Amino acid sequence: MAQTEFNSDGFMQIAFGAMILLIVFEIVASSIQKRNYYRWNVLIADVSTGVIFAIVGVLILAGFLVGYNHLEENFSWTFGQSFFTISNPWAWVVSLLLTDFTYYWFHRHAHTFQFLWALHVTHHSTQEMNFAVSFRGNGFQRVFEYIYFLPMALLGIPWEMFFLSHRILKVYQFIVHTRYLGKIGFLEFLMVTPSNHRVHHGTQKVYLDKNHGGIFIIWDRLFGTYAEEFEEPIYGLTKPVNSFNPITVNFHVFRDILRNLFHSKTFRDAFLCLFGPPGWKPEYLRTPADDIKEPAYDFKYDPKPPLHVMIYVTLQAIGLGIVGLFIWKVSKLDLSDSITLTAVAGIVIFSLFSINRTMEMKRWSRRTEFVRNILFSLLFVYFLTTRNLPDIEIFAWPLLFLSLVSLFWIWIKRKTFFDLSQITNSWV
Repeated sequence: MAQTEFNSDGFMQIAFGAMILLIVFEIVASSIQKRNYYRWNVLIADVSTGVIFAIVGVLILAGFLVGYNHLEENFSWTFGQSFFTISNPWAWVVSLLLTDFTYYWFHRHAHTFQFLWALHVTHHSTQEMNFAVSFRGNGFQRVFEYIYFLPMALLGIPWEMFFLSHRILKVYQFIVHTRYLGKIGFLEFLMVTPSNHRVHHGTQKVYLDKNHGGIFIIWDRLFGTYAEEFEEPIYGLTKPVNSFNPITVNFHVFRDILRNLFHSKTFRDAFLCLFGPPGWKPEYLRTPADDIKEPAYDFKYDPKPPLHVMIYVTLQAIGLGIVGLFIWKVSKLDLSDSITLTAVAGIVIFSLFSINRTMEMKRWSRRTEFVRNILFSLLFVYFLTTRNLPDIEIFAWPLLFLSLVSLFWIWIKRKTFFDLSQITNSWV
């Protein structure tokens, strides 16, 4: 078991490094070729939601694996236990196929039932398509996604085998979030390709709720949800969220559901507000704004604050990304200090909320940024003076310096930093 866990972690470390390199390559290549596949502000928003997704998912994943292992050890099919052994290569093949098949149905249902769509919509909220989009996700989606995989425990598939199969699925999903590759011959009939997955992110009516597969497109072909890419999709939501605020991006559909529930006149209407198709609401609550339009939007949401603000936000985002990775590494090694980890995670989530609102030039962001930098300064001092963590000085001292400089800069820029008249459509 330990060896398999090591291999799974090693696989993810290599995969994560490759992901970062591919994103850098795609940014540089698209910039040189003037393809505009990336926008600075959207990239920061993507990474922000990705960090929150990872932080929230830590405890959810840990709890799920405990429950999964208990089911597999105590209630699984005896024949399955004898077939699904770590040393059996065919067991790995079957595990990967079952993981992808199960994911297809979860993904399809996430586009079928409104309460699941409310969790999944985060991934579709961007109006771009690139490798970084794969980081967008709502951490609470994992609660329901993992429930779909529990039958695999009853079949006798050990948690190590499922865990690695699921990680392979997620890494593969990263690869197909790109506009660089066109159609790939015969693979279009078997595998989820970038072309197939671009369709899934399209807002055109012909593309809606199509191509739900994770690795194999055969499930979509078998169950009638396949669509071929015949024109460039217009990416995003049919009703754009128009915000970089990670809290809004993660929960805006829940806000709409609660509002519709409150105004529903019958139990049936209230039930369908939760379990009806995405966007459903009683006819008496519908307005012309609820109709699906093509194109879904005329202009991309793209506020551009002054360049010095974007440089500030970028430096903060890099620092928060480092802290987020640190939490991820520490949480895998030691969950005993849950209070400290929870406090740090809370500060990071609050910080991502603050810098994304700063990027949108919200006036009150000056106050949240001031509070955030004070909290981070205290946090780094705490870790430097009371925690015996390996190599903590390597990143704590530079980030402490960044927080103190940021406090000083916010103070001297307090009258001009959030002047909304400075927002333009270009940084040139």
